[in-house]
Amino acid sequence: MLTINAIIISTIILDIGIQSVIIDRIFRAKQGNKQREEVEEENLTRYESNTSSEQPKGWEFKILRTNSGGFRSRRVLTKVCAEESQAGWILLEKLDDHRLRFRRPVTARDRDNQCKIDPYRTRYGISESVETWTTIIVLLSIMSGAAFFGFMVMNRFFGDWQTRSVQSSPSVRSNGEVRQPPTSKPNPTVTPQ
Repeated sequence: MLTINAIIISTIILDIGIQSVIIDRIFRAKQGNKQREEVEEENLTRYESNTSSEQPKGWEFKILRTNSGGFRSRRVLTKVCAEESQAGWILLEKLDDHRLRFRRPVTARDRDNQCKIDPYRTRYGISESVETWTTIIVLLSIMSGAAFFGFMVMNRFFGDWQTRSVQSSPSVRSNGEVRQPPTSKPNPTVTPQ
């Protein structure tokens, strides 16, 4: 019985350890993607806002990001471009399903107070912190559900097993008398008359 308990406990600890490693890898992958995107954005095609003779003068640029990969959907992409066009932003390029690059003439700043959106927003959808906390809560819920389910299965499996108390060995008193451990006797039931 003791070895079965040890196996069960070690399996639970191993399971928690594996889940902790998985969670750590998810967050490290997110950080790595973020760093790669920053390096890539530094190496994007440069569009001079005022000094280039090839490009129109007076342009400003921004990158709009989403955490959920929502720019994959044509419907969301169309909606975002319509919202941004209220502030004069024009889609320049879709970098990936998470990032869009926009440009607008500097003169469009005059209409900023008429926009329903923040013309300088750089995030679309839920914020990073909300997504992170949602991910943590979902993962903890999954882990708790798995632990509870495992407990219920083990409780059903081992619940019918009879357990006996361990008998202590007889003790020897200083005068040489052997004293037996007390035994539990069933209480007599009294029947009403």
